[in-house]
Amino acid sequence: CIENTSNRGGGTFYPQPVIDEIAQVASGYGCALHVDGARIFNAAVASGEDPARMVRDCDTVSICISKGLGAPAGGVLVGSRQLIEEAHRWRKMFGGGMRQAGVLAAAGLYALDHNLQRLPEDHQRARSLASRLCELPGLSVDLESVQSNMVYVATEEPASEAVARLGAEGIDFLSLGRNLLRIVTHLHITDEDIGRTILAFEKHFN
Repeated sequence: CIENTSNRGGGTFYPQPVIDEIAQVASGYGCALHVDGARIFNAAVASGEDPARMVRDCDTVSICISKGLGAPAGGVLVGSRQLIEEAHRWRKMFGGGMRQAGVLAAAGLYALDHNLQRLPEDHQRARSLASRLCELPGLSVDLESVQSNMVYVATEEPASEAVARLGAEGIDFLSLGRNLLRIVTHLHITDEDIGRTILAFEKHFN
């Protein structure tokens, strides 16, 4: 299984030659290759690769349409007709079926039609935020890993304290472990939000 982009990798993407090599090894051992493509379109934008080419040699791909694409809910599983028919059966057996899901499907189609082209805006905002945060005392960011819409920030103080203090000012993000923050940009984050976030960090870390 490949997660592309990689969450724990800081939002980095797999270069196409690496994906091709993994697919070749999997095929050589008779293994199926699944792509956790929750943010596959972020990976495509960041790498400049065509999404179809990225997953050409993979057996299945799961795509989230509620994260970077902004739909209220939903995901898509892509694979062969036989596999999808089997997946439908297993989904039903595990109680995963939904009725009257057309409204959610419509939102997903809208997201696919209208929100792909704006993903570079999220990436640019993430880079702008990372560039400033890495200059503040008590914080560090690996700028080379800021390839998509995620910013991982290492803190000298406990990350939970940063989450609490900035959360009180309406700046929400996650702590991952004792000294690591994860900040994600998306459809609803504007340039003004990035500016407000930077000001809040400057207030608490200067």
